[in-house]
Amino acid sequence: MTTRRAGDGTAPVLTPGQRFERLLAWLDAEGRIDVSDAAGRLGVAQETVRRDLKLLESQAKLVRVHGGAVEVEPEGLGSAVPGLVVPPGSGAVVSEDRGLLEGLWAELPHSGTLLLGTGRLSLELAHVIVLAPPDDDLTVVTNSLDVGLVLSRVSRLSVYNIGGTVSPRTRAQEGDWALTELRRVHTDVSVVCPTGISVEHGLSQPTPAAAAVSQAEVAAGSRVLALVEAAALGRPSFVTFAGLDEIDQIVVGGDPPLAVVQEFTERDVTCTDHRSMAGTVRGRRS
Repeated sequence: MTTRRAGDGTAPVLTPGQRFERLLAWLDAEGRIDVSDAAGRLGVAQETVRRDLKLLESQAKLVRVHGGAVEVEPEGLGSAVPGLVVPPGSGAVVSEDRGLLEGLWAELPHSGTLLLGTGRLSLELAHVIVLAPPDDDLTVVTNSLDVGLVLSRVSRLSVYNIGGTVSPRTRAQEGDWALTELRRVHTDVSVVCPTGISVEHGLSQPTPAAAAVSQAEVAAGSRVLALVEAAALGRPSFVTFAGLDEIDQIVVGGDPPLAVVQEFTERDVTCTDHRSMAGTVRGRRS
């Protein structure tokens, strides 16, 4: 990789493909890309980011809006493959995460109660569950419209959407209604999906409404897993909702840098990724 002079040092010059990969990872983790913010993080001009977003939009990877881009909104839940539902724009279960999510599903309870939060990996986990449904009766609670609709195809599942105001950005249910229902729920396992997680700031979400729901999801679970994107690992989002000592396991999609994973292991936290489908967070519930 070449370098260019940047102030008093050098910074790596990313190839277009590397920029695209990072932009899409941030979009998956945060639901929106801001041109000026992305330019700073990539070390390129804003016009370069605009060109990148235009190209990605032409490939149906995102939708450009004023000042940046957002995810492609799902338009439906139909599929030509029986038992598999892939909302357009939400992404099917991709090869790099398929094994990880299959391993996670094998470790999750196939009876009792399970809570699934909102995010790309949570939706892909729902597809994995559809393809390998439990033999026992399982109750799933979720604040994701898409996850609820996907899992409703499995007859042995009892699926509950918690209700509330639907976020136009993430299609998650939030607000007082959602929080009231979550306070009445107790689950064997809660799988929360933070958009940021760091050793200094714990688990975080991009809005106070999303953070409040995630906080209630943590409180509901006897056991709590954080299912996160590699781009979110080591980087806080806007509002903290839980500390690392409040969760039992971190499962990371994508290809997290080993140096970032090491930051968590040095704090007595083991992250599970595609390289090792095992690990727990030693803390409150260990």
